[in-house]
Amino acid sequence: MLSSLGSHKIEASHSEGLAGRRFSKAKPLAARLGICTRTLFRWADAGLIARHKINSRVVLFDEGEVAALIDSARIG
Repeated sequence: MLSSLGSHKIEASHSEGLAGRRFSKAKPLAARLGICTRTLFRWADAGLIARHKINSRVVLFDEGEVAALIDSARIG
């Protein structure tokens, strides 16, 4: 199953949660977007996106929120 994340294609290696929102771990999400996992954590540290800490090892990111940030940063 594929869905769209902005202009990026997303494979079904995510979790669907609250009201149909999709959440992914940093590594697969960053790989699909072509960015470093550290970039996601830096954006979260800066308050640009939320991180959802499930336990001491699992952190999920809302794919729609990440897509919105990327789209808002595009020029032109």
